[in-house]
Amino acid sequence: MGSRARQDLKGSVRLGNYLKRLRTGYGYSLRRVEERARAEGGEIDNSQLSRYEKGICYPSFDKLRVLASVFNVSIQAFSDVVDLEDFENLKPAGESPNAIVEEGTAALKSGDIGRAFACFERALELLLDSPTEQIDRDLVARARISQAAALSRLGKQSLAEHELRSALRHPEGLSREAQGRALLALSAIHADQGEHILSELESERALRHARSEQRDDLAARALHTMGRVLAQRGRPEQAIERYRQAAEVYAQCGVRHEEIRVRIQIGGCYVDMGKYREGIRMLTAALQQAQSGGHRRLEAHAWSYLGLAYYHQDDHRRARGCFRESDARANFNREKHPDILFHNAFYEWKMARVEENPTREKIAFGRLKTLRSSLERRLPEVEEFDAFVERGRSDA
Repeated sequence: MGSRARQDLKGSVRLGNYLKRLRTGYGYSLRRVEERARAEGGEIDNSQLSRYEKGICYPSFDKLRVLASVFNVSIQAFSDVVDLEDFENLKPAGESPNAIVEEGTAALKSGDIGRAFACFERALELLLDSPTEQIDRDLVARARISQAAALSRLGKQSLAEHELRSALRHPEGLSREAQGRALLALSAIHADQGEHILSELESERALRHARSEQRDDLAARALHTMGRVLAQRGRPEQAIERYRQAAEVYAQCGVRHEEIRVRIQIGGCYVDMGKYREGIRMLTAALQQAQSGGHRRLEAHAWSYLGLAYYHQDDHRRARGCFRESDARANFNREKHPDILFHNAFYEWKMARVEENPTREKIAFGRLKTLRSSLERRLPEVEEFDAFVERGRSDA
């Protein structure tokens, strides 16, 4: 479990609430979970589960493994739930779910992801505590979709996917716009996980929803995700075509933040193709736009891609400078971006090995090991690092 779990062995109310939501979401009684646990080869009696749900004590790792199988979630999700206790004190005191969702949306746009998460969670608590006949299903779905966006930005992909699937569980209560947003968010998560076929199917469905509702902003996001999938599949020329279509629509809609993000990804595609001069030109222009707009994550992303471009040209001095600029923006206050930080540390490690600098190599390797536990995304750098570690274990 996370650091908070290790410090407080009495239990976690947040984890207990999460377990209870999982159980009630499946319509299970305490006794039914006991039966399902036994079918999974474990033993969890209903009195134990009741204590877990009340936050009186923590489940052991073996119990968590069984509960993960019963509720079809990852064990990592339980650790993530405990980690999110850090944002508990950021929950707003208001009682209007609509106003709190708006506050969360503003926080998400400004990059205050922890506060955004806390707002959406508070809104969901208020909404789901209402009498069943009074629950605004569409607002619940919109809050879940926004919550998933915050969780994804915090690196909690399993929890984000759970929120999206919960939102889509009753599509008859959702507007077509909400369905399209949920499908787009799911598509982005599956792209992160390397599940390209699922991601393509969901983004195509989302594009149909967007066009039927004449929602150009959602259509741009669908095209954007299609471009990501093509880039991940090693088809950068086709990815650039989709990205440019998305950038054009974003510009028409005035969605400046996403337009800049797409331009960074186009620059990254040129780097991936070995067209470094064009890639650096585009990335430098996009970086200046991100700086003007105060978009720290986009700045970090652009610096990281610039570092990669210089790395591939064997200009380690410039590459290292870019990665450090990226780190400074990806690790600021409460907002940390482990995917970018891992990417930068990975190439710092590679450069240190080439330069035969054992001190830098050891520092970078230590950072990679620390960051690895926070990553659910299937990045090529993650897979290469995992393979290296696995070889080291087999050679030991």
